[in-house]
Amino acid sequence: MRDDHDHQREVATQIARRAGAIAECELHGELVDNDSAEEAYKLGNSLFDTEFRGVFASRRQMTDIIKEVIDDTGWECGACDRNFSD
Repeated sequence: MRDDHDHQREVATQIARRAGAIAECELHGELVDNDSAEEAYKLGNSLFDTEFRGVFASRRQMTDIIKEVIDDTGWECGACDRNFSD
């Protein structure tokens, strides 16, 4: 059975991607931070009642997990960084 927090992180990642707060490196698929966390919080809050209420216990929990996901995402793709620094 999947852990609730893992599922919440997956949904928070989807929110952050939809809002443009994180994006995939076009070459390697690694997620990178686009410095738009505020947009992810706004999107999550605007859709909380319709899409995310059953996933998160509260809006605060949702924004905390969105922040966690974004904080865990690097500013640059690690694979690109390794390729260009050789």
